[in-house]
Amino acid sequence: MRADHISPLDMFKIGVGPSSSHTVGPMVAALAFRESALAWLKKAKPGNYAMVVELYGSLSLTGQGHQTDGAVCAGLAGLNPKSSQVADIWGAMGKLEAEETLDFGSKVKFKPSQDVKWYAWTFNGESLPHPNTMRFCLMQESEPVLSEVILSVGGGFIEKLADTKDQEAESLKESRFKALPYPYNSAAEFVEQVETSGKQPWELVIANQEALGLSEASLRERLSEILQVFENCIESGLKAEGILPGGLNVRRRAKSLYEKIMAGKESSWSSGLGLKPSVYAIAVNEENAAGGRVVTAPTNGSSGLIPAVFRTLKESRDLSHETLQNGLIVASVVGALVKVHASISGAEVGCQGEVGTSCAMAAAGATAMLGGTVRQIEQAAEIGIEHHLGMTCDPIKGLVQVPCIERNAMGAVKALNAAELSLAGDGQHMISLDKALLVMKQTGLDMNQKYKETATGGLALG
Repeated sequence: MRADHISPLDMFKIGVGPSSSHTVGPMVAALAFRESALAWLKKAKPGNYAMVVELYGSLSLTGQGHQTDGAVCAGLAGLNPKSSQVADIWGAMGKLEAEETLDFGSKVKFKPSQDVKWYAWTFNGESLPHPNTMRFCLMQESEPVLSEVILSVGGGFIEKLADTKDQEAESLKESRFKALPYPYNSAAEFVEQVETSGKQPWELVIANQEALGLSEASLRERLSEILQVFENCIESGLKAEGILPGGLNVRRRAKSLYEKIMAGKESSWSSGLGLKPSVYAIAVNEENAAGGRVVTAPTNGSSGLIPAVFRTLKESRDLSHETLQNGLIVASVVGALVKVHASISGAEVGCQGEVGTSCAMAAAGATAMLGGTVRQIEQAAEIGIEHHLGMTCDPIKGLVQVPCIERNAMGAVKALNAAELSLAGDGQHMISLDKALLVMKQTGLDMNQKYKETATGGLALG
């Protein structure tokens, strides 16, 4: 995969909480397997079929806290994380438990409490291909007749693992990529393309997307939809009260904090933008924790940071809607570079891949929206990554609540500060974004597994 082939619409996906890798990804994977099963059963002889889902690694250890089983059931039932009603998604598992049957064109036996299996860190006697590994099996007489291994690699992205290695297909892999007018696969190449072409950073991405078949009008229409979900999520979070689900008894606080701000009761030492960015981030992440409609930015665990930064700048700088779209486009470039050269999966590299990436994306987008040069944009993104290096992913009970919600709040402030620092300079800095991403990847590889979304170490132990 190349960064220049990853669309802004790949980095920002509309879905449901609480996790992109443990909720959205498994739901998308289950929906994909459902399509495979429908096609297979259409040609198969009638018989008694059953469904088994196996969840491995991090999906197994923290999947119940992330409602992975409920997401899988929703996908198998044909529901979509973007377009289906939230109530229908979270009602699917109870319905299947009662009916014990999936409708795959023909009836397939499936009882979630018995047929969703929770396994550990080995797969067929070997190490897992990814910390978030799933296997879907359509069974007949206790024997699999159709099986797919699917990886949830962060941000709602999934990858199917081939049963056999096709060497010829592997050697031709790069040929799948189209020649683009402004190719880049590193931050340095992106900076060079912008400076050489004389285009604005977002114009370069738009030109590449048009070469891939996505028109600017269609892209902007979809980005408007994403921005609207940002707004809806913030507004819902600022109005909601009560205890978040999951058993930690975490009380929502965005509403009460916002009311203090609007009443002029912020702490006397607070200056500048005050608590607003943090409260906006908290509002979104409380909605995410409650299983509401959010946008992966680039993950659900980091879904509050970018909406908070964009809302804050929209209010304080009176930014136009098109400017906000441009900011999303630039932010997506940084997210794509992280995905290609490091990871956006907390189970793979820790929270540096989630909140760290989101901070870098927000900082780059903010710098672009405020008139920064491409070098200042690259510097802002590097600052955002650099100051999250080594951050663990250790949510208590595997729930995306503590410390995740506050990490988004702090990340939003860091992103705004990173943008301000870069805009105050000339874009020249010692550590490049490309270098920071290499360090981020190595740090993730070196990090002990118990600190990577397993709820077996760190703050997760209480």
